[in-house]
Amino acid sequence: MSRSSASTSDGWRLLVDAPASGAWNMAVDEVLLDGVAAGTTPPTIRFYGWTPPCLSLGYFQPFDVVDVDGCRALGVDVVRRPTGGRAILHDRELTYSVALPASVLGQDGGVLPSYYRLSLALQDGLRRLGVPATVAPESASSSAAHGPVCFDRPSAHEILLHGRKLVGSAQMRRGSGLLQHGSILIEPRIDKLMACLHRTDRAGSRGLEEAVAGLAELGVTDPGPIAAAIGAAFAKGFRVALVEAPLRPDEEEAARALARSKYQSTRWTERLVPAIA
Repeated sequence: MSRSSASTSDGWRLLVDAPASGAWNMAVDEVLLDGVAAGTTPPTIRFYGWTPPCLSLGYFQPFDVVDVDGCRALGVDVVRRPTGGRAILHDRELTYSVALPASVLGQDGGVLPSYYRLSLALQDGLRRLGVPATVAPESASSSAAHGPVCFDRPSAHEILLHGRKLVGSAQMRRGSGLLQHGSILIEPRIDKLMACLHRTDRAGSRGLEEAVAGLAELGVTDPGPIAAAIGAAFAKGFRVALVEAPLRPDEEEAARALARSKYQSTRWTERLVPAIA
C-alpha cells in the first residue's frame, strides 16, 4: 500500500491500536474520516481502547449532564465525540471505527442502510465468537424519548444480546466520507457510569441494568480475539483483504494537532449545546 495515497487494490487497512486518551482516539477517527473523504486514505477499520477510562458525549449533547466531580473522583476523563448520540463510559469495552467512502456501500450508502450493512458485519464477527448477537429492527429508531445514556435503549439496526443492547454506534458524514464508530461492551460498569452523571440523570436511567448486555456474561473478555473476529467478518462481508498497517506519519501529525486544538479544548468539550431528541 502506498504511504502517500489511498489504494484499495491491497484491501482495507486494519489498525489495532493500544489504549490511548479520549482526545487522541477521537482525533484519529476524525483524521481517518478526512482522509477517506479526500481520497488520501484507504478504507480503514480500527480497534482501540481508552486510558484512562473516559466518558464520551455525543456531538449535540449538553455538557451539563456530566458530574465533573464524580468523574474526577473515579479518574474518568471526558471527551466530546464528533458523532451524535449520547453518553458512553469507555472502560471495560472495545471500540471499533470504520472510515470509508460512502460509495463503497453502493445502494446501501444511505444512513439507515449503511448502519444495517455495517451491523451485519459486527453481528457476524460476534457470532464467530459464539455470541448469539441480533440486529435491532428499523422500528427501534423509536419515537420514545431517550435519556442521556447511549445504552438505555437500542436504536435502529444496533447490536443486541438477548434483547439487550450490546454495541452502541454513531455515525457522521463529511463530503464523500463516512465514519461509524461504536462501543462493544465487555463488562458494563453501570454504577461507575451513573456516578459520572448528575443525580437527575441517574434517576432517569434506573432500568439501565436490564437494558444493557456485556460479552463477559458469555465468557468473552479478551479484546484481541473480539477484534480479530470482527475484522475477519468485515473482510468477508465486503469481500476485501485486511492489511494491518499503522497510521502514516502525516496522519499521526494531523491527529496530534487535532487532539490539541479540538479534543483537549474545554471550549469543544464543555459547550452547552441545546439538547435534541
